[in-house]
Amino acid sequence: MTSDDRLRILICIGGGPDAYAGLKYAARLSKKSCADISLLFVRPLDSGLQSGGMEVRVARENILDWGLELPGMTQLKTARDILVDLGEITDEKNREWRHRDISGDPAGEYVIEYENPCGATISLCLRTAKDVTSAVADEAKRFKADLVIVGASPQPMSGLKKLLSAKPLALKIASVCEQSIIVARHLEPGHGHLVCVQDTDQSRAMLPEAIRYAHACQCPASILSVAPTDKDLPRAQKAVDEAAAAFKAAGITPHETLVEVGDPVQTIITIGFDFSLILASESLKPWFAKGFSVSHEVARQARNSVMIVK
Repeated sequence: MTSDDRLRILICIGGGPDAYAGLKYAARLSKKSCADISLLFVRPLDSGLQSGGMEVRVARENILDWGLELPGMTQLKTARDILVDLGEITDEKNREWRHRDISGDPAGEYVIEYENPCGATISLCLRTAKDVTSAVADEAKRFKADLVIVGASPQPMSGLKKLLSAKPLALKIASVCEQSIIVARHLEPGHGHLVCVQDTDQSRAMLPEAIRYAHACQCPASILSVAPTDKDLPRAQKAVDEAAAAFKAAGITPHETLVEVGDPVQTIITIGFDFSLILASESLKPWFAKGFSVSHEVARQARNSVMIVK
């Protein structure tokens, strides 16, 4: 497989357990497609180190020579160790961090690279930024990612807490990233994909990507369309039939096809709970209004992982 054919997956690593939830899924995709994987940790500017005069600048430039670890390196090394256990990294020794000059922070941004058994690259990247959301979006462009994986809160917010709380970071990232994104909760790859479709051009445009990930994951795919009312049933059936035909043409026989009537968000969340991953197309709304779309609302409320396909 050439480097042009490889999936390029950016995984955002943070402090919570679901920050690592996408590693097994990424490793499974890599087994088939020999994916390039980049693990990213974004820390605030001068986290743990206050900028000052020349003495502080020199100290920050030499911090790795002293054997100290910048904030975020521990989390990245934990993610690396998981990939070692999964067999994605076989030679983790004799590698050194090297500096990247992105924001001008002389000690804040580093990368270390490994090679996986099929010859693809696995990178651990440390960045500093005032805004995590924009840093992730920028890194996804720099890396030319096909897919971004970001960990969400293990339990979605609901009720009054949802109304009063700020928008979760994972959903902010999902709104601004141009790439397909997985909002990961308890992401285990063995339970199949639920592909949610509509009778729209946007939904039809996502099918090649949904097929690509089903192939790479070797995961069974089920297809669902939800009609808000009985009169919408013909369009929902049409969407399911077209999607099933596209999967079959690509050599994948859908595990099942489903047409339901009801509230799209709640129906998708209920049916999707038994799947590893719910897939839905991105909204055409501008970034600041995407939170009101079906796919982003499913990502907010679902108890498992959701891929918003762009």
